[in-house]
Amino acid sequence: MNHLLANTLNLHYIKQLVSVCILLILATTVLTACTEAPSNINNTYIERLENVTNKKSEDLPSLNSLKLKPLTKLKNNKITLGIVELAGISSCNLNVVISEHNNQLGKTATAAGRLKYQIDFIQNANSCLASLEESSATYKKISEAKNQKQTNLLYYFNAALLEESELNRTWSLTASELNKEPAGFSDTIEAMQKLTAIKAQLAQSQFDEINADAIYQALETLNKYRFNQSLIKSVRQQVRLNQSATNLVENIELNTLCPKNKNKDKAKIMNNIFQKYYLSQIQPYQAQLIGFLEVLQPLLNQVWYKEPVTTDAINELLAPHSKTNLLNQLKSSAKQHVIWWQEFYKTCEISPI
Repeated sequence: MNHLLANTLNLHYIKQLVSVCILLILATTVLTACTEAPSNINNTYIERLENVTNKKSEDLPSLNSLKLKPLTKLKNNKITLGIVELAGISSCNLNVVISEHNNQLGKTATAAGRLKYQIDFIQNANSCLASLEESSATYKKISEAKNQKQTNLLYYFNAALLEESELNRTWSLTASELNKEPAGFSDTIEAMQKLTAIKAQLAQSQFDEINADAIYQALETLNKYRFNQSLIKSVRQQVRLNQSATNLVENIELNTLCPKNKNKDKAKIMNNIFQKYYLSQIQPYQAQLIGFLEVLQPLLNQVWYKEPVTTDAINELLAPHSKTNLLNQLKSSAKQHVIWWQEFYKTCEISPI
């Protein structure tokens, strides 16, 4: 009897728990659905302006994902160690590195795995060379392989940029746009700092200082949040929307909005639209994007700018101190839009507050 009562109580408790979970899921879904995408707010802003002015915004060219350039294949002499030679360095950790690379796992390694192998080989080569006779064939092969790998490390870094999805999709438009409270900003900074540190150490031949494990750590974070991809898409999208809104208002004759000695009803409606959409929602969102870019664009620049895989279109978005870089495009497009509104308030003698 007691067992039956306990089972009945447990079943009742489980049903209550399931009901609570369903309610939480529904509440989360409703909240998500009520959070309007920033691009939709921009589009509504433009539509409201069109309705008041009887003007149409210009159709600007659509945005496209940016592609990377292929790498030419390396033309190296293939250096191999035979079974006997590998057995001769069994006391070296380099033996483990080579053996792991030669097994099935190594054969299916991604570009990041191949980059890590080059670094691991270089970092373990010197201690192994110190245990060998300089005149031996094994010493000469390991030394030659080490030098070859040091020369080609930046090639393997570029191969990772080209082939690893966590990196190559940075320039695609497949991610969702950033919302007003995005996750992953600080973690993405850390991941990018790991990549920039590795690249700098490669370029400066500081091979022993490289943390090869940081490659996978960085990729894991970039895959988790896709923050860079969403940020770049959002900024490019916002610049285009700013330009569209500015093109629209610049075609408006101000004297039709606020004719002398007549009512200013249209001008007042325009002011309300500007206040409700641009000042209250769009401008704070742009300020947020600018804040993200001010931190991440220099890191993106260090990883991508003028690399063998990077196209001119990408370089233009990253060029330091250039009008074409992402940060300056966003700032200038926002400024250009606000300049028209300043003239509007001056001409129509309406206070923006």
